[in-house]
Amino acid sequence: MKPSLAIIGAGLAGLTLARELSEQAEISLFEKARGLGGRMSTRRNATHQWDHGAQFFTARSKAFQSQLAPFIEAGNVVEWQPNIITLSPSDKPFKRPWFEPHYVAAPGMNFLLKAMSGELNIQLSTRVETVTRAQDKWQLFDEHAQLLGEYDWVVSSAPLPQTQALLPKALLGDDLAQYHMQPCYALLLTVDDAELPHWDAAKVNHSAIRWISFNHRLPGRNAKAGTVVVHTRSDWAAEHLEDDQEQVKQILLNTFCELTQVIPEAITLAQLHRWRYALSAEVIEPESEFILNVEQKLAACGDWCLGGRVEAAFASAHQLAGALRKVLA
Repeated sequence: MKPSLAIIGAGLAGLTLARELSEQAEISLFEKARGLGGRMSTRRNATHQWDHGAQFFTARSKAFQSQLAPFIEAGNVVEWQPNIITLSPSDKPFKRPWFEPHYVAAPGMNFLLKAMSGELNIQLSTRVETVTRAQDKWQLFDEHAQLLGEYDWVVSSAPLPQTQALLPKALLGDDLAQYHMQPCYALLLTVDDAELPHWDAAKVNHSAIRWISFNHRLPGRNAKAGTVVVHTRSDWAAEHLEDDQEQVKQILLNTFCELTQVIPEAITLAQLHRWRYALSAEVIEPESEFILNVEQKLAACGDWCLGGRVEAAFASAHQLAGALRKVLA
C-alpha cells in the first residue's frame, strides 16, 4: 500500500510535488483559496482580468524547461516579448533589453496551474489550521476543528509564515529561521488602451512603484479590455502596510499618473490588493532547497527557500520530490 501524503498549498510548488510523487504516494492537496494560483493568481470581474501576482517567469534550468515543454506546445505557456522600458521620476525613460526568454501563462497566469492540476486530488477553499500527531499518523484540522484526514506524511508548500505556524517548531528546530518574506501592494486599474503609453511594461526606479504592466497586452489576453497592474517596492509596502488603504491607493494612483502621464479621468476602476507575504528575501547561501525531517515525516518547500521567483517554487519542490522518492520507495 502506498503511503498517504498531504500537501498544504496548491501553488506551483505543491502541484509540482504532487505530480512528481504520484507514483510513490496517495496524495491529497489542500488549498485555502477558491482557485489555484498562489503568486500566479489571476483576478477577474465581468469584463477584465489582472495577473496581480507574478507577471512573468524565466526558465533557466533544464528541469524547468522540460517541465514547461508540453505546456508551451499546448499553448498554456507563451514566450513574452514586450516593449519594456525603465522609468524614474527624474530621468528620461529608456528601453530595457532582456537577454533570455520570458514566459507568461495564457490566457491568465493561473492557467499553467490549471493545466498542471489534471487528475490530482485537490480540495479548494479548505484551510488547514492545525497539524497534530496521533500515534503514527498526522492529523489535519480546519479552522472549525473538523478533521480533514490522517496522513503518513505532511508537506507544507504554503508561504513561509503559514508554514511556520503549521509545522511544529519543536520538530523542525531553527531550519526555517534563515528564510524571510516581504510585502507588496498591487494596484489594479482599468484604463482605455488609447490613453496608455506605447510601451508594454516598465521597471521603475527611485519611486514607491517598482513595476508597471499593461496586463491586457500580454499574450492571450483580451487586448481591448485595458488593464494595468502596478507593484510597489517591498520596503515601501512594509512601511505603509497598516496605513489607511484608501490613502495608500490614492498615493499610488497619483504616482502612477505622474510616471506615465495618464490623466486620472482616464482611470475607470482602481482596486488595491495587499500582499502581506509577496516576495521572498534573497537567501545568500541557503542550507537546502527544502526542509525535510525523515524521522517525523514532515517537509516544507516553496519559492521562499531559494529567494523567490516562479522557477524557485518549481526548483524547491523538484528537489524535495527527488529526496522523498528515496524514502517513500
